[in-house]
Amino acid sequence: MELATKMLGRIEVPGTGPVPGTKPRALLVTLLLQANRTVSVDRLMEALWEVEPPRSAVANLRTYAHALRRPLDRVGVCLESGPGGYVLRAVPPRCDHLCFADLVDRGQEALAAGCPADAVDLLERALDLWRGPCAAEGVPRHGPLGGWLGDLDEERLRAAESLGEAHIGAGCPRAAVRVLNALLVVAPLRGRAWRLRMLAHHRLGESAAVVDTYRSATRLFREELGVDSDPELTRLYRALLRWDAPSYAPGESERADDATSAARATREALLRRNLPRARYGLPGRAGSPTAGQAFSNR
Repeated sequence: MELATKMLGRIEVPGTGPVPGTKPRALLVTLLLQANRTVSVDRLMEALWEVEPPRSAVANLRTYAHALRRPLDRVGVCLESGPGGYVLRAVPPRCDHLCFADLVDRGQEALAAGCPADAVDLLERALDLWRGPCAAEGVPRHGPLGGWLGDLDEERLRAAESLGEAHIGAGCPRAAVRVLNALLVVAPLRGRAWRLRMLAHHRLGESAAVVDTYRSATRLFREELGVDSDPELTRLYRALLRWDAPSYAPGESERADDATSAARATREALLRRNLPRARYGLPGRAGSPTAGQAFSNR
């Protein structure tokens, strides 16, 4: 089944031309992220206007919705309005962000069930859906829309970490190193990714790379956040130095990140604004991989 909407990168309704206007695009993204749920007019105004909305905001919303209905009708997606607000009727096979969520959920389930090869396939397919550096590229992130899009971007990074873990479990640590290196360029303060990279080097018998990875991670956390690396990273490092390879339970490595997650997110936001775009493996040069392909390494 062909996709009817795309937002894992630029917002598109395939086969209908570009979605015109920043506000109509923001309205479409907001409704897609809350697909099959009614979004109130007040909530939509918070998502579309950074400051006090104009007096004509309700009428403007009607105009934007009218502009969206024609391209959406062509691809079989229904945009409805009513007394409670607006709702977009959509199903996962038709929307790339819903396909992504479904594939990631199935990949995580396969990983937890001890089927890493299946998890690799599902997570690679999920990451290949991404066509740009962030969800809804170019759409202003006002109010609740910023939080929803930020959550979607975070799920992509977690999926890349899980793909690295699945590669390790499937006996392909070199592929895991490639995935995790690409991820750490984009998001250098993710403790789980550093731990998985150490484990992948260990599985390859690269003890020097284990040491280098640990030192790089601890130096980065100290310089950027002013904190030592998380205790689990140090425990894993010491175990690997003893060649005591741990059993790496799916999801276990995520729990140690809670203490520094807020500081990490703030610092990474600053890094994203200040680093050149080339650091992120973004599309734009002939023959360059998409950001999703950089993580999936298919």
